[in-house]
Amino acid sequence: MKIRNELLRDDYSIKQAESLQIKYQNLIKRDSIKEQIGANLDDLKTVAGVDISYYNVEGNEFGIACVVLWNIKQQKMEKYYFSQDQIKFPYKSGFLGFRECKLLAKAVLELPERPNLVMCDGHGKIHPQRFGEAVHLGVALNIPTIGIAKNPFIGYFDRNNFKKIKGNKKPIWEKDPNLTIESSNELLGFAICLNNDSKPVFISEGYKVTLDFAVKISLITSKNHRQPEPLYLADYLSKEKIRVNKLY
Repeated sequence: MKIRNELLRDDYSIKQAESLQIKYQNLIKRDSIKEQIGANLDDLKTVAGVDISYYNVEGNEFGIACVVLWNIKQQKMEKYYFSQDQIKFPYKSGFLGFRECKLLAKAVLELPERPNLVMCDGHGKIHPQRFGEAVHLGVALNIPTIGIAKNPFIGYFDRNNFKKIKGNKKPIWEKDPNLTIESSNELLGFAICLNNDSKPVFISEGYKVTLDFAVKISLITSKNHRQPEPLYLADYLSKEKIRVNKLY
């Protein structure tokens, strides 16, 4: 609970937030967490997708977070819930977790059952401190997470001749692979197409999940959209909530 309270505050300075990212990434390394999932897909029952949509009221920024509970076996949505509040932490690249995780966590905790995995519309390990939003939320809730972002952040990958075929992927490296020996380079994630003719997304480990498993589950839960279906629906439903309630 202490970790959750510390990571889900939104009143830090940027310097304080960065210190917390370093602190918890060091704890992850020190503890050498072995409780990763991914050995057996049959053990996976539900996946949650989370996303936030924003609106403004009289100069104040608000967010509506949506969590979609997705049944892996039946490949369909079981439930969805919203949480809504004012957004207080400013937008700054690399600190999305302090801006959004408080609201995302509220939505996840509304679920009647704990999902086996949470997908975030943001980066995980593809982050200067290896502590993107997906890692942040996973540590705060002590739940396995993966990051699936729509835009690149740090790292190097071959953008040329990227065929838009489902399953096609290219590694994202910490350093330029043309200037670095592979054995001394860190694999951060993959740029991958989850559907034919779709732009790639950028997948990385969040918390207690292997990269191979993150890729595997992303492909399994993808249907006809650029993102996996739980994330696509969380984005759609949060925007629809704003539209229906005319919060714009």
